[in-house]
Amino acid sequence: MQWCEGFRHIAHTVDCTEGVSHRPAIDRRRKGPIGSLGRSVSRHAIINIVLGIVAATLVAAVIYLRVDDSGSASATTTIATTTTTTTLPPTTTEPATTTTEAPTTTIEPPTTLPPTTLPPTTLPPTTLPPTTLPPADRAFVPVVVTSAGLNGARVGPGVYFLSAGGWTNIRGVNGVVQMPATTIFYADGFQNSAELMAADMALPLTQVAPLAGAPPVAGLGDAVLLVYLGDA
Repeated sequence: MQWCEGFRHIAHTVDCTEGVSHRPAIDRRRKGPIGSLGRSVSRHAIINIVLGIVAATLVAAVIYLRVDDSGSASATTTIATTTTTTTLPPTTTEPATTTTEAPTTTIEPPTTLPPTTLPPTTLPPTTLPPTTLPPADRAFVPVVVTSAGLNGARVGPGVYFLSAGGWTNIRGVNGVVQMPATTIFYADGFQNSAELMAADMALPLTQVAPLAGAPPVAGLGDAVLLVYLGDA
């Protein structure tokens, strides 16, 4: 007993006596359930940790797949191409325009002829040769005295002068054409009466003419003698 106790510090497991040899066994038997429980708890904890990791991995994978599917759907929706169909109006083909040039016509300048100077035309007098028939009585010959322009004021004095000389069937009217010289116009058959009046007025026979050549006079009526007072 005593020699064994001297070697306790060398070996605790030397089986010298019953008391010394079975004390460590007693300790192992006391610690066995607690150690088994610790080992069991550690094993369960590890399993739980592993299962938690596996479950977390599965959940993360499911979430990733869902997010990936939704992201793919969103990406597909966003990238969708919109096709716009534009309808163009029908093309109108304009007809070809054909331009035909007109032939060039060269116009020669007109030929300028020197002016031709003709001698003045001398017309024969329109007076007829004096008649030999006796004139009618002055009082029975219808007479009209007329004038135009500035000579219009001479109509009244002319009527007065002739009526005083016996030409009582006489009246005055206004003319529209101004005559350069006083002329006595007569109707057919009264040339001798016109020559008699020219003698009364001191006019040459060249200022006696047929009534057909007289300017138009309104209100001539039945007069057979027309005295057209002029500038001379």
